[in-house]
Amino acid sequence: MKKMTLICCLLVAVNVFSQSKGFVINGTIKKAADNSYIYLTHKYNDIAIIDSALVKGEKFTFKGKTPEPNVYYITLKKIENPQLTFFVDNTNITIYASIDSIAFAKVKGGITQDEYEIWLQMQNKFMATRQGLVVQFNEYGKAGDQTNSKRIMDTAMLLEHAFVKDIVGFIKKYPKSCIGGYIIFSAIFDWPKISEYEEMYNALSEPVKKCKFGKLAEDKLNATRGVTIGYPAINFTLPDVNGKNVSLSTYKGKYVLVDFWASWCGPCRGENPAVVAAYQKYKAKGFDILGVSLDNNKDKWKQAIEKDNLTWTHVSDLQGWKSEVAQKYGVTSIPFNVLLDKDGKIVAKALRGAALEAKLEEIFGK
Repeated sequence: MKKMTLICCLLVAVNVFSQSKGFVINGTIKKAADNSYIYLTHKYNDIAIIDSALVKGEKFTFKGKTPEPNVYYITLKKIENPQLTFFVDNTNITIYASIDSIAFAKVKGGITQDEYEIWLQMQNKFMATRQGLVVQFNEYGKAGDQTNSKRIMDTAMLLEHAFVKDIVGFIKKYPKSCIGGYIIFSAIFDWPKISEYEEMYNALSEPVKKCKFGKLAEDKLNATRGVTIGYPAINFTLPDVNGKNVSLSTYKGKYVLVDFWASWCGPCRGENPAVVAAYQKYKAKGFDILGVSLDNNKDKWKQAIEKDNLTWTHVSDLQGWKSEVAQKYGVTSIPFNVLLDKDGKIVAKALRGAALEAKLEEIFGK
């Protein structure tokens, strides 16, 4: 068996979840060929750590040590999407699967895995009910029945908010479980409320808040606040056209429009004259713009700035759609913008054309 990369780091790491012994994973993969390999992967400090085991007589074994309960997954290839996801703490774990249905393997052993299974049952029940509502909503939509479509939509919203209450109940029932942090980090909601995220996060015990998934849950809470009207925007720092770093936080004291665009984006270029007009009209009253480009080509970016007469500051990491800032702000299409007040709080989003002019007139007057 090949040694796990950075295993020494794992052996010395210590926190409230650590145990003196390590874990042993004994597995059976029916129909697996002798001398084939199976791979065990997880992430630690954002580094993917991969171990491999030789299959003999449909059996395999992994041994290691984890400083805290963590998500691991099994694949038949070294680099592959997870086929089986489960939690590992420092205990004995057994896996029973078939080569053609690894995703449906039975995993036993470890209190964290037991709690994870309870969460999966909760999630599956919610998703099944939700999917039933989606089917009804689509049927009413095809029939042009707006009354029942709205009724189904309202029911779905109530279902989601009730599900949040169930999650809070789970976290309170298992206060020492890192699964609570994992749920907040991984769950996707259609109508998220900051207050609900806060309720879930505040239900976590202090030790869980300090574990990997507790920290990820906190990051998600902060990120959700940072793109929600009424909350401080997520700060970021990016280089301008001359390579000088510019931080959003330096704009406090002004109303600032964070404008996501790109030289290659036709609608963005079409919107630019309205943005220029708004800037010229209100800049003397304390309005500013910070352009964030989703360009890859620096020359084309600079040419577009000059051609469209965009005389405010522009920044970009030149990573296109892979821009970390765009991802943090949930940008899925451009043009897109976020308007911040003097304290850096979001007061409006997605203002285009007349909507931008109307909002600025509301703030600054005619």
